[in-house]
Amino acid sequence: MLKPAEMRELRIITLDEHVDGVIKRIDALGSVHLTDIKQFLNVWEGLIEPSKADETLVTTSELLARMDNLIALLQPPSEGKKSLKEMLFKEQEEEKAEKTKVEAGIKLEEIEPEFSSLEKRVEELISEKERLTEDLSDAKDLLGVLRILEDFGVDLGFVDAKDFIAVHVGKLQVSNLEELESALESVVGANHFVVSKKITEGEEEVAFALVVTLNNDKEEVDRALVRLDFEVWQRPSTELPERIKDAIKDVETNVKRLDDEIKGAEREVAEILMTRFPDLLAMQELVQIEDSKAKVKVLFGQSERVRVIEGWTPEEEVDNVIAGIREETGGFSVVEVIEPKRDDVRVPSLLKNPAILKPFESIIKMYGHPLYKDIDPTLITAIMFPILFGLMFPDMGHGLIILLLGLAVMFAFKGLDKEIRSAGIIIVLCGFCAVVAGALFGEFFGFSHYASELVHDSMGMHIPHWLLFDPVWFEPIPNVEFMFIVVMLIGTFHMGLGLFLGVANNMSERDYFEVIRGFVKLWCLFGALYFLLLLFGFHFTELQDENTPLLLRNMVIFLLLPVLSLFVLKIIAELRHEAGGGEHSNGEKRGVMEYLIILIDGVIDAVLENFFRFLANIVSYGRILALALCHAALIEVFLLLTFMCFGIHIAIATVVFLAGTVVVIILEAIMAGIHTIRLHFYEWFTKFYEGGGVEFAPFKLR
Repeated sequence: MLKPAEMRELRIITLDEHVDGVIKRIDALGSVHLTDIKQFLNVWEGLIEPSKADETLVTTSELLARMDNLIALLQPPSEGKKSLKEMLFKEQEEEKAEKTKVEAGIKLEEIEPEFSSLEKRVEELISEKERLTEDLSDAKDLLGVLRILEDFGVDLGFVDAKDFIAVHVGKLQVSNLEELESALESVVGANHFVVSKKITEGEEEVAFALVVTLNNDKEEVDRALVRLDFEVWQRPSTELPERIKDAIKDVETNVKRLDDEIKGAEREVAEILMTRFPDLLAMQELVQIEDSKAKVKVLFGQSERVRVIEGWTPEEEVDNVIAGIREETGGFSVVEVIEPKRDDVRVPSLLKNPAILKPFESIIKMYGHPLYKDIDPTLITAIMFPILFGLMFPDMGHGLIILLLGLAVMFAFKGLDKEIRSAGIIIVLCGFCAVVAGALFGEFFGFSHYASELVHDSMGMHIPHWLLFDPVWFEPIPNVEFMFIVVMLIGTFHMGLGLFLGVANNMSERDYFEVIRGFVKLWCLFGALYFLLLLFGFHFTELQDENTPLLLRNMVIFLLLPVLSLFVLKIIAELRHEAGGGEHSNGEKRGVMEYLIILIDGVIDAVLENFFRFLANIVSYGRILALALCHAALIEVFLLLTFMCFGIHIAIATVVFLAGTVVVIILEAIMAGIHTIRLHFYEWFTKFYEGGGVEFAPFKLR
């Protein structure tokens, strides 16, 4: 459980004519992670070469792009937004895993003509509908103008140019309507006539106006209208009767015709959607399968008649895979099984944890998927993460609410995604640990003996005794120094566990030099803790005069010796590195400056990179104390406000308390979660965990 699952490298050699069957069998097995043959070409010493993409891949890629576009055009309209009640309590329909049943011998050459015919008809209908919709919009706009002209009492013939008068019809801003009168007055005097009507276009109100002037004044009028942003209406080129009523009747008939044609196109599209959409999805799945086969073949190696497949499978699946491939090829195949080294970065890693621990893998993967050689920290994370969260959020009442919320996410909120519901396990465990920590520190919805004294001293009021619980251990606020020592001990244990896992990792790789360095780092870590305890006055008996030699001896043992040992080991590591292939491996004599640089590097590594970093890491766990105090102080502020509001009305006090509880739970839970993740990422993972591995992903055609 503390290591990714044992993997085996598979080298599958089969004939060209069997490669499609082998791909389908690997898909059916669902336990083979295929990889690129280019990573292993050196093993074959020129016997094979990487496969090249064939025309099938080009064809399938083009077809899939066209199918995606057609499906987007035909896709049934999605349901409207769900209410909060539906999202939380209405159980989601499980996705059907049924595979489309298709004829075994169907080929791409048979799919393409049928799809092209369907695509052509749908695109014609969509294009026709868009054209008709545009024409309908123009017709409705024209109908609106004609009805306005009817209100003005003029026919279309009146709008055309006349021998003695000029008629302008168009739109302008309502704010420019009054200015229109004055502008015409200044240009043509009283020789003009204006009639207007306010209309709404979208969310904007504009004025539709008819302006009549003498033909001799047309140029000046045109300039005045341009200054006022007058948008002149252009009579359509279609033939319309001169009488306005007849013109309106013709346009209304045209509107009805266009509307009927649009509905006809929509009905035909709906019919295609109902009758041919499943066929389209079936064609898409077939093409996707062929596309996946064509893409995966690019990963294979090939010779004249043979294909070579490289992949990985869990150790327990090896026999099933070999049996399946031999059955598929009738025995005309060779499967070589190789046990990879743990430090091979090409090996994908598969985490096998119980279902209760699976949600914590998401936290691990936020940092980076483990390498094959890495320790799998899921189990320890599942233990330490809730504990650290609970210590940062110590309250029995608030923790109980978080626990119940987690249970609701897991069982009550059926509408949530499966991944979110599984995360409810993390919420439940964090809530449980918050309840336990609240019992240890004697805090229940912010009520504690310290809070009771604070309310009494500030308000002269008493918190009911039935709301106060005696701490099983101690209260943090009156015992801040002791609490800080406790969190330093917890931090040292947590980081020490990480260093020990690093030692175990190096032990499994038989890197005994790094094993020794790991144990010395553990020694240095506890030396840093000892130094901090001395600073905080936790002296045991060493500072008494008669025990001064004991203090000096302990400082040498816990401070000087581990730092000095790390210094020596760093120098040895540098000399080993150069002797094993560095620039001086040819026997050339090193200069004094190079030795000086090695010594300085040793000091930096021992003092700064280890001892002082351990000091900073241990102190960093003080955020547990800081957040615990922040939680207590924040809820106590709301408690004081609550008791202040009792003098106004009990209902107001209740609202203040409930609002404060909600604010504290949301704010502190988010902060505690973030800082718990930070402690894992920066203080713990860095001691043993590398990450950046390849996640095991078995090949699937669909």
